[in-house]
Amino acid sequence: MSQRVNKSRKVTQFIERLLPSGKGSLKVVILCIIAATTFWFFSALNKDNYTTRIRYPLAITYPPDTSTYLLSELPKDVTVQVNGGGWDLLKKSLRLNTAPLQVRLDTPTRTKYILGKSLAERISGQLDNINLDYVVTDTLRINIDSAQSRTITVIVDPESMQLAENHRMVSDIAVLPPQVEVWGPTSLVNNLSDTLQLSLSNQKISGKVETMVEVLLADDRMKTYPDEVVVRLATELYTKVERKTSVVPVNFPEDSSVYLSQDFIIVSFWLPDDLISPALNELSFQSEADLKTWNPEDSTVAVKLVDIPAIVSDVSFNPPRISVQYAP
Repeated sequence: MSQRVNKSRKVTQFIERLLPSGKGSLKVVILCIIAATTFWFFSALNKDNYTTRIRYPLAITYPPDTSTYLLSELPKDVTVQVNGGGWDLLKKSLRLNTAPLQVRLDTPTRTKYILGKSLAERISGQLDNINLDYVVTDTLRINIDSAQSRTITVIVDPESMQLAENHRMVSDIAVLPPQVEVWGPTSLVNNLSDTLQLSLSNQKISGKVETMVEVLLADDRMKTYPDEVVVRLATELYTKVERKTSVVPVNFPEDSSVYLSQDFIIVSFWLPDDLISPALNELSFQSEADLKTWNPEDSTVAVKLVDIPAIVSDVSFNPPRISVQYAP
C-alpha cells in the first residue's frame, strides 16, 4: 500500500514542477493541450491521400402497389473504401451534403438481392473530390413479397376448453362465420394450414355459451377478415350416480352345483343433473356373468353390461369379475 502512495506523490510532485505557479496554472496547461491537439487535428485534415471506409447512404424505392409487402427493412447504406483529402473524407463520414444514392426496383417481388459491385460506378459519380477504391459490401438483401388472400376454416380447439366442474358438452361447437379471409405476404399465407384452431382457455365454461373470440395468427403481418368470430356451445351439469344391479348367470348348471359368490354389481354412471329426478327410477341396466369366461387361476368369471341406457355416460362397474363357488 505504501508503494502506491509513494508513486502517487511522485506523480503529483512532477505535475507541480510543470506548473510555474502551482495549481492555479492548471487551466493554462489544459488550454494549451487543447489548442495543440486542435492544431494537430486541423493540420492532419489538410493532408491528402488518406484511405478509409465510410457508409454511403442509399434510398431504395419501388412502385407503390397493394400487391407487394415489405417483409424486412430495406438496406439504408453500403460500405465503401475511399481515398482523398482529410477534410473531404470527414464530410463524407459525417454525411454532410451527401445525397443518398437512388436505387429503384422495377420488379421488387422478383429482386432478392443487389450486388454491391453493381453500384460502384454510380457511387463513384456522387463522390466529390474523393476516389472510390471498391465497394466493401458484397450483397444487399431485398425481402419484398407479393401479397395474396386465402380462405381458411376456423374451429375451436377442444383441448383448450376448460369446462366447469362436472359439466359436459351437450352440443356441437358452432363457429360463425366458419371461415375467414387471410391477407398477407404470399410466403406466409401459403404456409398456413387449411384449418385455424382458436382457444377458449381464458374462461370456465358452463351452461349455454355465446362469445366473441379474436382470430389470432402467429405473424402479425397477416390480417384476417373478420378478425373476430362468434362461438356457440352448450354444456350441462352432470351428477355421478351409483346403482345396484343384478347379475344374470349364463351357461351355469341348472342344478346350481356351480354358482356366483354374489349376484349383483355396483354400476356407476353420470346423468344430467336436471334428469336425475324424473329418469333415475326409469333407468334399467342388465349384466351377465358367463361361465365360459371362468379363470382357473382365481376361479372367477367376467361380468359385462349388456344393456346401458342411452342418456347416461362414463359408465363403469365393480367388481369386474365375480368368484365362482361349488355346492358341497
